[in-house]
Amino acid sequence: MKPLFLAPMAGITDKPFRQMVRKFGKQTLFTEMVGVESLLRSHPVTQKMMQVADEENIVVQLVGPDAAHLAEAAKLAEDMGIEAIDINMGCPVKKLISNYSGAKLMLEPERAADIVNAVSNAVKIPVSVKMRLGWDEKRQNAVEFACLMAQSGASRLTVHGRTKDQGYSGHADWQAIAEVKRAVSIPVIANGDIVDRTSALSAESITGADGLMIGRGALGRPWILSEIETGKKPEFDLADLVLEHLDLMLDYYGLHGLKVARKHIAWYAKGKKGLAEFCQKVYVETDLKKVKQMIKDFFEGEG
Repeated sequence: MKPLFLAPMAGITDKPFRQMVRKFGKQTLFTEMVGVESLLRSHPVTQKMMQVADEENIVVQLVGPDAAHLAEAAKLAEDMGIEAIDINMGCPVKKLISNYSGAKLMLEPERAADIVNAVSNAVKIPVSVKMRLGWDEKRQNAVEFACLMAQSGASRLTVHGRTKDQGYSGHADWQAIAEVKRAVSIPVIANGDIVDRTSALSAESITGADGLMIGRGALGRPWILSEIETGKKPEFDLADLVLEHLDLMLDYYGLHGLKVARKHIAWYAKGKKGLAEFCQKVYVETDLKKVKQMIKDFFEGEG
């Protein structure tokens, strides 16, 4: 099995979630995307997102439209002891698109090249790019874009096998990722529809990629990278695992952590009998002791 990576996911791959994933293995984990402008303004929330010096095999993902600002932010990250930088050129969210960042950069390859060139020249740590197949079905420029990114200084590429217009719908095109892999000499990571060992082995075979990135397949399953890697689900008590995750959220966010944790609790519960009723109660309960008891009762005996 090729190396596995946890995808950067906004509002999901925060420090508590990474700590849960790290319990099961030493794979490379990506942070949530960090907005460059907020970072340069020393926004407290953004500053907190950058506190990863105590973690190993961590890549910080930056997003923004301005080459000079991205370079400045990357240098700041390097000075903070961060090991590697990734530049987001694939997020389809409207807010980023309207700001000429994220997937919008795939429509402006020269701007994207200037960004990669500026960032890679500003730091000594590795600089990678996460991209898509293109903007839409008629404007799929992944091969040309990837070649330009490699020429501009990117040390690695992650390719999500969908276009911007697809968002997260439809199926990832692993054959298209294979075309990118054949076109460049730098490592290529395949991303999209990799949710278990079977899909991972298929993606590895079809794409020929140097690694595989798991995103939504990890929701409610922080052990999945380990399971894919070893072919065996690790042993654990699910109730204890969910409670540990909740405690980490509370430590990180304070009492607000209960609200942030609700979506994770729902993902852990997905597919289980009584899901709707359980989530309905958890989403409105504010008494922490009662929430913890609900978790113990609902997940009892699960693993």
